[in-house]
Amino acid sequence: MRTDRRAALGSAGPTGGAKILAFKRRGAAGKARLPQIRDPLRHMHDQADRVRMRENLAAALIIALLLGTGYWLIDELRASARITACLQAGHQNCAGLSK
Repeated sequence: MRTDRRAALGSAGPTGGAKILAFKRRGAAGKARLPQIRDPLRHMHDQADRVRMRENLAAALIIALLLGTGYWLIDELRASARITACLQAGHQNCAGLSK
């Protein structure tokens, strides 16, 4: 049950008889969507973080490649050293010692 505000407050209510305008909210259809305001410093930091993340990923891949290559090289050098030691000892069948 709605009552009239002016009648409830009296003619000289708290506003001193001033007219109060009621503003109605617009629906979702009438609302124009404004682009969000972006902080330029935050945007710059976000871009720097993305670049840093890519650099860290590239560094991790390079380190993994170096570790894999180093492991392979050490394994081949050990096999070569075993075969060389076998041949220097005068053994005949040294090909089976490679791995």
